[in-house]
Amino acid sequence: MNRADKRQQAKEAAKKGLPPAPDVLAGLLRQGVQLHQQGRLAEAAACYQRILGLAPRQMQANHLMGLIEHQRGDNDAAEVHIGKALMAAPDNPDYLCDMGVVLNALARPLEAAEKLRAALRRRPGDVRILNNLATAQLQMGRQEEAAASYRAALEREPRNAAMHNNLGNVLTVIGETEAAIGSYLEALAIDPGYVDAHSNLGYALMGLGQLDEAIRHFDAALRLKPETIGARFNLGLALAKQGHTSDAVESFRAALRINPKFVEAVRGLGDMLIKLGRTEEAIAQYELALEYQPDYAAALGGLLFFQNYLADIDPGVMLEKARRFGAMVTDPAAVVKHHDNNRDPNRRLKVGLVSGDFCTHVVARFLETVLPEIDPAQIELFAYATADKVDAMTSRLQESIPNWRRVTYFSDARLTQTILADQIDILVDLSGQSAGNRLATFARKPAPVAVTWLGYFATTGIEAIDYVFANRWVIPEGEERQWVEKPWRLPDTYLCFSPPKYDVPLGPLPARSNGYVTFGSCNNLNKLSDRTVECWAGVLKAVPDSRLLLRTEALADVGMARQTRERFLAHGIGAERLKLEGALADYAAHLKQYNRIDIALDPFPYTGGTTSVEALWMGVPVLTRKGDRYVAHMGESILHNMAMPEWIAADTEDYVLKAAAFAADLEGLEALKRSLRPRFVASPLCDAPRFARQLEAAFRGMWQIWCAGQAALPAGDRLA
Repeated sequence: MNRADKRQQAKEAAKKGLPPAPDVLAGLLRQGVQLHQQGRLAEAAACYQRILGLAPRQMQANHLMGLIEHQRGDNDAAEVHIGKALMAAPDNPDYLCDMGVVLNALARPLEAAEKLRAALRRRPGDVRILNNLATAQLQMGRQEEAAASYRAALEREPRNAAMHNNLGNVLTVIGETEAAIGSYLEALAIDPGYVDAHSNLGYALMGLGQLDEAIRHFDAALRLKPETIGARFNLGLALAKQGHTSDAVESFRAALRINPKFVEAVRGLGDMLIKLGRTEEAIAQYELALEYQPDYAAALGGLLFFQNYLADIDPGVMLEKARRFGAMVTDPAAVVKHHDNNRDPNRRLKVGLVSGDFCTHVVARFLETVLPEIDPAQIELFAYATADKVDAMTSRLQESIPNWRRVTYFSDARLTQTILADQIDILVDLSGQSAGNRLATFARKPAPVAVTWLGYFATTGIEAIDYVFANRWVIPEGEERQWVEKPWRLPDTYLCFSPPKYDVPLGPLPARSNGYVTFGSCNNLNKLSDRTVECWAGVLKAVPDSRLLLRTEALADVGMARQTRERFLAHGIGAERLKLEGALADYAAHLKQYNRIDIALDPFPYTGGTTSVEALWMGVPVLTRKGDRYVAHMGESILHNMAMPEWIAADTEDYVLKAAAFAADLEGLEALKRSLRPRFVASPLCDAPRFARQLEAAFRGMWQIWCAGQAALPAGDRLA
């Protein structure tokens, strides 16, 4: 009997309600499997569908049809078919495993893990089942369990390079970087041409700061497969860490030639353009990333951060975008609704500090002398370190913070649970939109009270953050409406400077030996807005023969130095009036360079913070301009705390007039140079014990409000 006769026989049997002949189904099944193996999915599916038309509950056809639907990407249909196969054979390990695969694809890892564990009970040690179980565990955020599953699979197949690579990926995520490197090396020992293992090993080495070795493995991956986009992207990151900004730009552009919509590379390119001072181009990159992926919170965060450099950005627009960011990272279902902290208003408080900058960084410098002055009888400090970098500064901070948590690789859920378990009363964000931030964790409200401080200078947009530390100058009355958070105004300053440990003596006024006044700035090049350049060109014109010294990392790039000269030339200032220099790696040498500057010029709207206090410490007065938002008021706050309001210009015209007047009074500059460091040391900016008491009082006040069951302090009207 030929196939046509068999199909006719089956149809007639179906009409009579009789089951089809077994050999008919078997023949169709063999044909379907053969076509399936050849990759002819449509024809194979037609065979399986014919079987199911004759015998709807035929388990093998349902199982195989489910596999085809999974291959097509229709996992809902795949679940239905494999479910029917399981109804017929609930203990079949292949069916259980494949259902786990489908449920993983449907982002239902709990159910997937249940099926995969059932399959594993029937087929212990099966590598495929263990591999898919690890996938489910990773989706659930159970990285340690996933690592155990991969290790169990490797006991059965120790020469499985892909499994070693997968284990390395998990170990990287949970922060066991050295063990991850071992796994990648195992994979490469088995398969030296394993491209992904080279790329992943490079990433792990980069995390340990072994940048040259990391780049060697990225290059190896790219030699094997030039279109490896992950290696191109990670090479850009490594080059950026080495300070090779222009090379990093080219690496990110190469990644984007492979995939123009690779949003991480789009954002990475934006980060590099910022370093080169090309703010407008960088912002265009963040906007492009958001166009490609509207829910890309990191790109929106970068956009928010760097729009602060623009003179014309409206605070109301910034607030609107910040609120959008807050909504983007807030999952209402994940927000902690109740805190069971002891509501004693006078008890010792647990204060948690969250930062990626517990290392040599400006944020740490503003903490270094304050934290040892915090009264441990009043406040118990906790640190949640969100980055891996550890150095001598880290060790000094650890001496003042008894409870140290390394949370770099914690998910938001796990970090929230850690903070809850620590019973933190007040959680302090020290990052804002800067690198290493955990704003999505703050959005979950893991502590009764939250405050943002130091690392950022605009609203985070996170409704769950109650306060921002400020003073009456950085957030004057009337500007509360620019914030989601409520300003908690400290009495004097909102930061305390840690005097450098280097003994850098003050030199004589450089104008006496030079025969001309040298203005200067060590601020990042991206702070030099067009309005700033125009204003500083006006200063140079108003003070004949004066010079402008600019020193910052980006100016080591020949192209950026040329572009900077061209910007000033457009305002009539020739290259002979400019001294452009790259950053100095040694901090003592950096401070010593202030002895070449007579007057420091503050950029706007993004004024200096660290650079300003460093200049004052080195006896160099700072001229700033009154602003209209926190980031534009920082210079005012510093100078008011130094009792130097005469160095605050009302507007650009006044800025030029003041610069010229101060430059004409060399005797006054000499007297000021001699007095500035003692004045600085005596000011609130350098009084760590005084500032520590004010912080303690602020934390106590916030806590007492919460204990009283009140809302946070009223913020006044805010922009819609």
